[in-house]
Amino acid sequence: MAAMAKTPPAEKPEYLGLLNAISLAESQAGVYLRAWANVTEDCELAETLRFVAARESNHGETFCRRIAELGFELKPKNDPKAEEYLLKLANPKVSDCEKIGPERAEGGPDVFADIDKAIAAGKYDPMTENMLRWYITEERDSGKRLKKQYDRIRDGMKAAMAQPAAANGNGKMAAAGPSADAQAIMACMTEGFARLEKTLAKLIHNLK
Repeated sequence: MAAMAKTPPAEKPEYLGLLNAISLAESQAGVYLRAWANVTEDCELAETLRFVAARESNHGETFCRRIAELGFELKPKNDPKAEEYLLKLANPKVSDCEKIGPERAEGGPDVFADIDKAIAAGKYDPMTENMLRWYITEERDSGKRLKKQYDRIRDGMKAAMAQPAAANGNGKMAAAGPSADAQAIMACMTEGFARLEKTLAKLIHNLK
């Protein structure tokens, strides 16, 4: 009986590391956002967090599947800060603002700019290119949805901070001292999704 011909190993695409990084980052983002949604008392924020978390988890699974379709396996990578960050998001005693994180300057670099350029240059196979276009479109939409909620929370605390001082028991006006939660919200001033973008940007940068 003639021996069966062995299937030649798949040729490793140069962008395999990018797909791996996206899958890992998106899967973790889904876990992060869902944990936060489960403890926030802000129903509108929770709804948005769950919506985006579902997208992130789906992205992680989709890119993992694409790696398998190309003939390879997802390579896990340990993040030493992941557990600490997850515990923070899952802690109901930590304010939403603290979880949102520090404000980013508007007009910062687009984390997906390099991928857009590579798509335009024809660097990816057709299926991967279509997947990346879909992924980037959803990511940008998710960012807008989260920013809308973060801005709402920030503006609400600004309004609370601007309220006049209340009268004390002696009929005198007490100094308007912000609560600890208000101080935390004014200190962070929004855009926690930036942390996830920064993580992905760092992963992509390390692949160059």
